[in-house]
Amino acid sequence: MKIIIIGATSGLGRGTAEILAKKGHQVGITGRRSELLEEIANQFPNVKTAKMDVTQENVIAVLENLIQELGGMDMLLYSSGIGKSILNIDYENENRTNKTNVDGFTKIACFAYHYFTNQGRGHFAAISSVAGYRGLRGAPSYSATKGYQRLFTESLAQTAHHQKIKIKFTTIIPGFVDTDLLKDQKYPLTIPLKKAVRIIAKGLLQQKRYIYVDGKWRFIVFAMRLVPNWLWERML
Repeated sequence: MKIIIIGATSGLGRGTAEILAKKGHQVGITGRRSELLEEIANQFPNVKTAKMDVTQENVIAVLENLIQELGGMDMLLYSSGIGKSILNIDYENENRTNKTNVDGFTKIACFAYHYFTNQGRGHFAAISSVAGYRGLRGAPSYSATKGYQRLFTESLAQTAHHQKIKIKFTTIIPGFVDTDLLKDQKYPLTIPLKKAVRIIAKGLLQQKRYIYVDGKWRFIVFAMRLVPNWLWERML
């Protein structure tokens, strides 16, 4: 299978790329740091790389070139994402998150939808977050944009179903994972990165509609959604 991962220089994207490459899939990876991309490619002859910043105008041209180099695309995983919990709310920080998690995501998602539609099949996946279900203190843009990704993917899935297009969709919902995103803070129920990427890779290959990382977050998210707004705003 030919798989492209957008945002694979570190964290969940990199770990998932390495597992899929080890399993023998043809994997195309993108990221802003060329040296880290090459570090991965040097380990696996079946990995192709492309330097990409999803906030730049040339993002689709770069993706098209990578697809051509890979010889096609069966699955695309959008893993690019930024965001921190900062109580001092600042427009520049919040908008930086929006550009990556909304603008960049939307460009890639729309391209993938049309590519898979023309191909007659495909699999689009995106890494959202438990934060995308309720607004979290100090992370308004991160919470909102992860909710956007989840709902956008859900809408694409419904559209494809009614258009009778054979596209699979996967929304990945991580809880707290030991990545650089959480390096400055401690959170409960944090799981190791290696465990998280094993869950993600397995779920992708099984074409699951939702992948919770890990399973207990399915029940935690359910409970989160039941909390009244007045109480939620006083929690955490």
